[in-house]
Parts: sequence; structure tokens; C-alpha cells
Amino acid sequence: MQTNSSSIALGSSVLTILCDDILQPPLHSEHGFSLLVEKAGEPTVLFDTGTTDVFIKNSSILGKDLTKVEYIVISHGHYDHAGGLKYLTSLGKKIKVYLRKDAFLPKHSGERFTGIDWEAIKDAFEFLIAKDKLIKITNSIYAFGPAWIRNKFEEPDPNFQIIKHNERVRDFFEEELNLVIDEDDGIILITGCAHRGVINIVQDALELFNKKIKLLIGGFHLYKSSEEKIDKVVSILKSLPIEQIIPLHCSGQLVKKKLSGQIV
Repeated sequence: MQTNSSSIALGSSVLTILCDDILQPPLHSEHGFSLLVEKAGEPTVLFDTGTTDVFIKNSSILGKDLTKVEYIVISHGHYDHAGGLKYLTSLGKKIKVYLRKDAFLPKHSGERFTGIDWEAIKDAFEFLIAKDKLIKITNSIYAFGPAWIRNKFEEPDPNFQIIKHNERVRDFFEEELNLVIDEDDGIILITGCAHRGVINIVQDALELFNKKIKLLIGGFHLYKSSEEKIDKVVSILKSLPIEQIIPLHCSGQLVKKKLSGQIV
């Protein structure tokens, strides 16, 4: 695997981080996540879009042409993953967007609205509502979710809520999608925020594809977690068939430090 501060080449795939909480200048940073997947001989896929147009600015700096994007996968309906969609409307191209129906629901963190205005962009994209657990996007790129919640310690933060059937209820992120690139010698697993638990997501991916994970990359949503929980997550991750781990976005500095031995 070859990597610099924003691009990772692994096998026939190139992953480019277009939006993250921390990127090196001249790239722009914001609280959000967006990652471009380019795989030889297959359509280009964009996973999440960050909060604003930062991912577009960074794509320009990095020489990436977003008009080549054929598919977008939205991991969940929070503003820091879907907020950038409205800035793509200027491309003059109706891109296919995979997401689950519940991504459209009003979302809150306590009293703060954390969703986006879907109504404003409803005609700008071709929304493809994912219904199956595993969705084939291209020949070797898949979305899957929601991960089965196998343990109590990785349940989503109870402060997250949705408005469903005119009632405010706890958000269990049943719309959460993750991305997988299926390679001959293993898979690349990309998470958005891992609200349903990075261990749960990893174990689902291992079962669905029956291959080792060459790279686990994305948000793990551990930045507010106790050290006890982080130690437990790190210990389990290190026990699983994962070659490389790159925590981004909402993972937090502590988990990055504890996994530093596995980060390239």
C-alpha cells in the first residue's frame, strides 16, 4: 500500500480523502467525511460528501475530476456526510445516489438539528433507495448495512434522535451504509461514522465476504468514548484479520494513538 496525506493506492484501487477533520495544507479541513474511490476499469464512486463544498475544493487541488463520478453512496443522513450534496448540483449531471430511506428522516443530537434539507435537492439527483443488506454498486464495489448490533457496548449514542411517524425516537442508524471494495486477496472496508459500532461493521463484512480486510478506513465515532471502551475496541480490532487500520473523522485522537502501530 502506498499512501500520502490524502491518497492511498492499494491493489487496483486508489482512495482519495476529499474531506476530513484534519488534512494537511494546502487542503481544506472541516468536520465531515468524503472519500473518492477510483478502481481500474470501473465507474468512479464517491462515499459521502462532507458538510460543505470542502470536498469539491480539495478535489480541485488534488486534480480529481468529480464529473467522472457515476455513483454516490451516503452512509447516513447527518449533515457532515450528506451536507455537501447540494454543492454538486452545479455539475449539471444527475448522479445516482445510493442511500436508505431513513436517511431522509429529520435527525437531531439533543435539541440540535443534524440532518440536511433533502427537499431542496430532491430533483437534482437520481436517488436509489437501498433495500437489501448487500448492494452491488459496480463490479467489485459494494455497499452494505445496517450492521447487526451484536454487543451492548457499541450501541449508538442515545443523544441521537430522529422524527419518525411524527414522534421523536432514539436513532439506531438503521440507514447506515458502509462501502466495500472486493479485491482478489481481501477487501477494503470504508466506514462513514460507524454509529452502529466499528466492531459490528467489521464482523458483518468478514461474514459477508469471507475474506481478510486489507484496509479498514473511515470514521469510528469514538472521539467521546471512554478509554475503557476504546481499549476494548482496539483489542478486538487487533484480534481480527485486518492488515491496516486508518481512523479518520470522528474516531478521535486517542484511538489513533492506540492504533498507531497499524497505521501506514
